[in-house]
Amino acid sequence: MLKEGKIILFVMAGTDSSASSRQSSFNSLAKDLELPLEQGCLTIVVLGASGDLAKKKTFPALYHLFEQGFLQSGEVHIVGYARTNLSDDGLRGRIRAYLKGASEEHVSEFLQLIKYVSGSYDSGEGFEKLNKEISDYEMSNNSGSSRRLFYLALPPSVYPSVCKMIRTYCMSPTSRFGWTRVIVEKPFGRDLDSAEELSSQLGELFEEDQLYRIDHYLGKELVQNLLVLRFANRLFLPLWNRDNVDNIQIVFREDFGTDGRGGYFDQYGIIRDIIQNHLLQVFSVWLQWKSLYLLSLSTLEMRKSRFCNP
Repeated sequence: MLKEGKIILFVMAGTDSSASSRQSSFNSLAKDLELPLEQGCLTIVVLGASGDLAKKKTFPALYHLFEQGFLQSGEVHIVGYARTNLSDDGLRGRIRAYLKGASEEHVSEFLQLIKYVSGSYDSGEGFEKLNKEISDYEMSNNSGSSRRLFYLALPPSVYPSVCKMIRTYCMSPTSRFGWTRVIVEKPFGRDLDSAEELSSQLGELFEEDQLYRIDHYLGKELVQNLLVLRFANRLFLPLWNRDNVDNIQIVFREDFGTDGRGGYFDQYGIIRDIIQNHLLQVFSVWLQWKSLYLLSLSTLEMRKSRFCNP
């Protein structure tokens, strides 16, 4: 729509947002991409469960997956692990405060999936308790599978010790079908040298397909919509280049203080945490050309054939 020399863009979202329709869409996408549909016991372990990132981002994200039908109550078990002395209900109370506007029925059902284990990040005793909690659930599930996902909502300084403990005490048993995967959050080290050292340390413990390095900021709906705004819009697609864009301004604002993150910022600094990670990632999304994942499947198959058969 044109108004007073300006372009106004209207974006309408789909109206069918039921859990069953979302699950059906996910299954259809997985089939098109030839991804295996896995079923059975899944344990999600959030390390650093009492911290700021976990309560504000990780657990609310898991709740939304549960609400949309992607995490089934009969198959998933969520365990929080941290040094703080908490009970199961104590952790659930902290999480509940950040699930605002959600259905009370869904929230209560979700919170019942969560257990808590307290322990150190560098001693075996706590991780033995964690492994027992996971194993007891897998045995009671009787699915014969053992899928274990470890999410490190922790500062990079403890990644090596935590990953050693996971490797020693908490790997998925070879007697069961399944896998072990580890998600590490940014910032990945303090500089290039520490990042390479950290990568080497983790590489000695896990295969590359077991490690996932992420920046949770890229999961924000507004950031993901940049790709749609650019590549699915006939007006912007031909204009989104250096010949037509004069400058890019990214404004970052927060309406709260450090709020319990003081120790983390003292060690890494808010500039390193925000600018070189979150905002640089957003800048990269803004500038990048079309990803292979946005190409048609036929194009992907053609490229795969050309690559494998030169």
